[in-house]
Amino acid sequence: MKSRYLYPLSDSSIEARGGNKAKNLRYLMKHKYPVPKGFVLAYDALEEYEQGGNAVLAHIRKELLEYLHPGISYAVRSSASLEDQGDFSCAGAFESYLHVRGADEVLEKILEVWASLQSEKLMAYLAQSGLTRSSIRMAVIIQEMVHAEVSGVAFSKNPMTGFSEIILEAAVGDGEFQILEKKAPERWVEKWGVWKEKPSAALLPEDVSRKLCDEVDSIAKGYGRPVDVEWAYDGKNIYYLQVRPITKLDIPVYSNKITKEMLPGVIKPLVWSVNTSFINKIWREILVSLTGDQSIDQDHLTGYFYGRAYFNMALFGQVFESMGIPYEGLELLLGVEEDGPRKPHLKPGMKALKRAPSLLKLTSSFLTAEKKYRKMEEAKRSRYEELALAIEDAKSPEECLLLAKEVLKETEPVTYYNIMLPMLLMMMHRMLKSTLEKEGVDVRHLTLSGVEEAARKYSPHVHLAEIRKQYHLPKEMLTVDEKRALEKEIEEFLQKFGHFSDSGNDCSKKPWRETPELIYEMLQAGGKDVEEEKITFSDLPRPVRRKMKNRMLHRRTSSLAVTRESVSSLYTFGYGQFRRIFMKLGGLMKEEGLLEEVEDVYFLYYKELEEIVYEDKKEDLIGLVEKRKKDLLRYQDVPVPELIIGKDEPPLQDEKAGDYEGIPTSLGVYTGPARVLRGLSDHHLMTQGDVLIIPYSDVGWAPLFARAGAVISESGGILSHSSIVAREYRIPAVVSVRGALRIKDGTMVTVDGYSGKISLMNPWEVENR
Repeated sequence: MKSRYLYPLSDSSIEARGGNKAKNLRYLMKHKYPVPKGFVLAYDALEEYEQGGNAVLAHIRKELLEYLHPGISYAVRSSASLEDQGDFSCAGAFESYLHVRGADEVLEKILEVWASLQSEKLMAYLAQSGLTRSSIRMAVIIQEMVHAEVSGVAFSKNPMTGFSEIILEAAVGDGEFQILEKKAPERWVEKWGVWKEKPSAALLPEDVSRKLCDEVDSIAKGYGRPVDVEWAYDGKNIYYLQVRPITKLDIPVYSNKITKEMLPGVIKPLVWSVNTSFINKIWREILVSLTGDQSIDQDHLTGYFYGRAYFNMALFGQVFESMGIPYEGLELLLGVEEDGPRKPHLKPGMKALKRAPSLLKLTSSFLTAEKKYRKMEEAKRSRYEELALAIEDAKSPEECLLLAKEVLKETEPVTYYNIMLPMLLMMMHRMLKSTLEKEGVDVRHLTLSGVEEAARKYSPHVHLAEIRKQYHLPKEMLTVDEKRALEKEIEEFLQKFGHFSDSGNDCSKKPWRETPELIYEMLQAGGKDVEEEKITFSDLPRPVRRKMKNRMLHRRTSSLAVTRESVSSLYTFGYGQFRRIFMKLGGLMKEEGLLEEVEDVYFLYYKELEEIVYEDKKEDLIGLVEKRKKDLLRYQDVPVPELIIGKDEPPLQDEKAGDYEGIPTSLGVYTGPARVLRGLSDHHLMTQGDVLIIPYSDVGWAPLFARAGAVISESGGILSHSSIVAREYRIPAVVSVRGALRIKDGTMVTVDGYSGKISLMNPWEVENR
């Protein structure tokens, strides 16, 4: 028998003998974060107790009498070897006890913690995780209770999306975060120093919340990975009770922040399939060059929901984070994500060193992209003009698809530069902005060299403004000579800009050359050019102009701004050839009786067109097109979520569909019959696939989750046991749903783990799902 089983949390030996929870607490103490006093009962105690029995317990009791202070309450918690790791949280699998006093009561709770190794819920967890009981060693932490006014949990990043948001959840109570499971927590969300969400009547003073955010961010940076921490506030000080890595969830996170600018609105199937075929390929090449990971699947880079395009930002975010750049690095580079006072760094960190060769190669391609594009620009435009003539002469569907492949091949390199050059421009502009801000210059008022000339060359609105100035409209008031001159001006305008449309990335949109009357309407509509106060670089103070860095950044940014206009114009012209091809193909299919309208071709995917043309698969295309038209029409004016987490399309919400809402804490969407259980004694009422509705999320409910299709709880927060266990079972969960127990058994319920909405389904809605 050992001479000693108890060790102070400050003892370095507990890292080897005290479990992960104790190891993590020691990390906090080493880095001077306030942790309640405590000690650890080492692994050896249980292992020798299983062999030696009561003699070990007597020895432990003797040590407890030396460590415990009369009148002080303690928390007795598990600290297993497998617990609180990045891959396995073991949330709720072991027991914890609060407000324990005296050696005898502490010893009793130690035995109960040990006994939890044999519990049904642990066995279910181990089976789900592919583990065995023999893989676990168990220590126990005995720690002084904090007399907390408020306690809760904080996440250094959003555990559901991976975004760079610090999330605080807080509730009245002391000691352990379990108190939140009986009362809905208040929620604070901070991103880069800006509050994205905060309660109107808060339990925590804002300065305390801010301090928590700062310290949690600091803990995570020192820890080397995202963490969640449990904390308690006694009215004066914050104490940290636990820290653990956030359990990794390999779930796609789709965002339309970028795509709603690039490919806005409802996108028809043909446009979707054509665009993603080359856009995804290019993004894959960029990501592979950054990571060396050839397994990246280009089909997983984008999603198609509600007829709209989304980027899988989880995949992009993981690549950026692996280089020490924020998860939202791509959105920051493209300017669709705002930073804050705590500005994120966009320069690769130390993590990127192992990828130095790949990064150097990519950096070289970045820096030479403008020069390489300029070399190919004229030849590419000439090639597109040749293809336009060939498309006019096409006589068969086979010729149309061959020409589509040619346009696709020609457009891939243009698309590459249409992605790379704007990103490079954003990087340089960001650097210029940062540099000039230090000099007191607002870059928004600075006119970049050559940009106005580029606008005259590439921007249709400049040409329209010039035409408008020359003629007095309406057209009926012009003289015969003026009308002829105007018609010639418009003809020349359409030769140059006729390929433009509402969206340069949607070849189903009618280009201006097909609607010349639109140009007249735009001219007649008039308009006043907004004149903004601008300054040129030469107008800046002499000390600013003379700095080599400022001159270099301005010159480079200006050059890229001009080139960006050029590549955008070329891309729009080249991509516009798809319109010519598919309208020709649609016409041929209409003549054959396969389509009712020429533009119905856009409601078929490109692969389907290949099957129709090459494999003669022509069954009921008209019916298929009509169904897709109705679906897209239904989506037309529906507000869609900016984020979609997971691969399933969340249901469109009707205001009358349901009266319940809560906090979404586990992802997914599920429809099934409701089953209200007010106690575990009702478990026999539950069948496989039921939506489990419970009053609170006690750890005892966990075994039922294996049968649940989704979980609704009237209480809880993002770290309640129901939330954690549901995430590990990968079933949707919504917690803090007021009045959920009023839902009748058997009601068909849709649980939306994305929005937190609970919808009671009508019978016809269920039939149509």
